[in-house]
Amino acid sequence: MAQLLSEELISLIRTLIREKKQESVTKLLDEMRAADVADLIEHLDQNERLCIFELLKPEGAGEVLLEMEPPVQERILSDLDNQAITEIIQTLDSDDAADLVGDLPDERARAIIETVGENTSKDLRKLLPYPEDSAGGIMALEYVAVNAESTNQEAIETIRQKRKEVENVYYVFVVDDNRRLSGVVSLKDLLLEPPYRKVKEIMNSQVVSAYVYNDQEEVARLVKKYDLVSIPVVDEHHRLVGRITHDDIIDVFEEEVDEDIALMAGVINQEIAEDSPIKISRARLPWLIVGLFGGILAALVIHQFEASIEKVVALSFFFPVIMAMGGNTGTQAATVAVRGLATGDISVMSIGRRIWMELKVALINGVICGILLSIIVGMWLSSVVLGSVVGVAMIIVILTSGLVGASVPLMLKKLDIDPALATGPFVTTSNDIISLLIYLTLVTLTFMV
Repeated sequence: MAQLLSEELISLIRTLIREKKQESVTKLLDEMRAADVADLIEHLDQNERLCIFELLKPEGAGEVLLEMEPPVQERILSDLDNQAITEIIQTLDSDDAADLVGDLPDERARAIIETVGENTSKDLRKLLPYPEDSAGGIMALEYVAVNAESTNQEAIETIRQKRKEVENVYYVFVVDDNRRLSGVVSLKDLLLEPPYRKVKEIMNSQVVSAYVYNDQEEVARLVKKYDLVSIPVVDEHHRLVGRITHDDIIDVFEEEVDEDIALMAGVINQEIAEDSPIKISRARLPWLIVGLFGGILAALVIHQFEASIEKVVALSFFFPVIMAMGGNTGTQAATVAVRGLATGDISVMSIGRRIWMELKVALINGVICGILLSIIVGMWLSSVVLGSVVGVAMIIVILTSGLVGASVPLMLKKLDIDPALATGPFVTTSNDIISLLIYLTLVTLTFMV
């Protein structure tokens, strides 16, 4: 049943649960993919979720858990006993098992590690110490590696031996006698080359690898830059310790994009599936308070220019226009900068060139918008002078806002601070204040001096 969830299906599942027809529910679940089951569970109440989840076998339950949104996953895990979690953990790849155990409370995680099988416990103890957003935190310990002195036939035999342990084999990694990464060989080359040839003769020694403590964003950029489906992970001695596959990298891209969008919108640590009003409020309130005080500061700026406003009251009509254009321009420039930094299309070395580009764009947009506004205001208020003042102010505001919006994220990146923190409410509020200062200062200089 590889189809999108429908209201009819959700209603049917709820009816079957109420009527306690577990066999019918199980039959429906068996026809669905893990991602669809996870989606279904997210649409149900907590009691209904547990009823569904308890019908899944450990193998299926593990796959479904991995597809769930974190808040739902957390609540499911909190309602399962340690034995059930242990059975699920033992069916997962090492990286997925570490992710689930790492999200549990420390005391419970230790208990789970003690009860799982020896091999799983060993893998978890290796992976859990790494930061969750590092290469070590997202790597899997299941991979195929052969010695450089092995023959092609021996490499193929190694793949056969590990076919159950390693789910998908994209490359065979090549190591020396000390397990240091020497190269990589594709399955295509293994199949096409004679069986007696040495692996070192057909391997690619220009192998791209990630260091265990590299940030996951840096790993994702490497995979994107070199079009990899799998990347080996090495320790400080360049010894092979794991691999990261393309599905994990997709998760990294999604996670980083979600985080950047949330920060740009001033929503900190809020999951989409979160249904606790208190938690959602806690995620949004800090930036709202920042915006509140920014608005108060803008009001103080207006108060300081009270005499100018009283003399030319008509110019106060255009506060919203000036502030909105400044905020929009700044947000546009900041969004492009943050996205470019996240994807690697903009580097720290190109900061000057990027800012210069944004200045030129802002100047073009500012002149066009300024002339349009100047004509409209001049005709509306029957005053060329008033129209000119508002038009010039618009040009300066857009130019300044574009500069601020583009430069702040780039400068923060150079300081090794997440550039997404500079956008959203911060840029909008700061540009509101700057826009008012420019506009009111220009009005004062024109009509009060």
